[in-house]
Amino acid sequence: MASLIVKSDGGTTAAIFHQRVLVGRKSFNGVQLGSRAVSRIHAWIDWAEDHYYICDSHSRTGTTVNDQIALGKVKLKDGDKIKIGPAEITFRLSDLLPAKAVTFDISTRGTNPDFKTAGILMQCECGAPLWVPASMAGAFGKCGTCKGDITVPGVPLTGVRRPLTPNDSIVDMPALSELGSEEAPDDPLAAGAFPRPKPTESNRICKICQSPIAVFEASTICPACSQPYHAECWQQNRGCAAYGCSCVGALDEAEQVVLTENPARVAIVPDAPPVAAPPRQGFPWDFALLGGSVLGSIIGAFTFGIPALALGLASAAYAARGGPGRKSIAALAVVICAVGGVAGIVASRLLWFSAPLLAGR
Repeated sequence: MASLIVKSDGGTTAAIFHQRVLVGRKSFNGVQLGSRAVSRIHAWIDWAEDHYYICDSHSRTGTTVNDQIALGKVKLKDGDKIKIGPAEITFRLSDLLPAKAVTFDISTRGTNPDFKTAGILMQCECGAPLWVPASMAGAFGKCGTCKGDITVPGVPLTGVRRPLTPNDSIVDMPALSELGSEEAPDDPLAAGAFPRPKPTESNRICKICQSPIAVFEASTICPACSQPYHAECWQQNRGCAAYGCSCVGALDEAEQVVLTENPARVAIVPDAPPVAAPPRQGFPWDFALLGGSVLGSIIGAFTFGIPALALGLASAAYAARGGPGRKSIAALAVVICAVGGVAGIVASRLLWFSAPLLAGR
């Protein structure tokens, strides 16, 4: 008898198991992890000969044991640290659980004993788990671990066995690696000719985030298996998420630089021309001089037009060195200053010289 201590964002939980445990995001797993980084069946633990082992179920993000990537069946020792998504699972060859941990039960099948949702949970002869909807009874394919044949138990509703298509193999079924084979003698449908269901606008669900795709949202349809995705999810996942689909990692493959022996086949992309920096926006002196010309003309009425004449000279100098747009505004300021300067001389003379004479009479 062994136990698992699970540390995640939700705290610490622990459980005792007898032989087999399924770990994944779907609720039938014995250890259920709710993170989107965890595949629906991510990995499983089982007993073989004289030891426990863990095997990754071809998950999207992988499994590590003591910070080492788990490839194939990895033998477990007491105290090993298993990393799946954001959770850290400690494997113990003991049924003693931490006093402060929240305990949960695992059935003898390695599943959640409270799981009652309809479906078919099976395993290959090599031990790889596989869950499919009840509607896929009688379907067939290939195991992703041992490459052996897989036949889903039960009788198909249509009475005709059919191959598992890419639309059936979306991460729910980590044991599936290949589509149904035409070599099956009792199947009248050729695998390549099996129709691919096209999702409609009303029921499209992104196969990565599992949320509905609204009509106004940007979306991408996988060209190989017709699965719908949010455009952002497609980019972040670097392609399709359907297990066994040829477009898995398609964006990564498109960005790789392929070196060939024939240099004539290598496209050389010239360096892009440098992008000119946008011009700096300086202080709008032309508009400042225009406003100053009006203010200088008003003050010039009391000071013999000196401010207006000074601003007029400054505006003329600015117009002489400025561009076309600057010349028009600065020229207007020169005219206003000229008129204001003359008017200021006349007004100041009357104010300062004529007023005292009139007052003395």
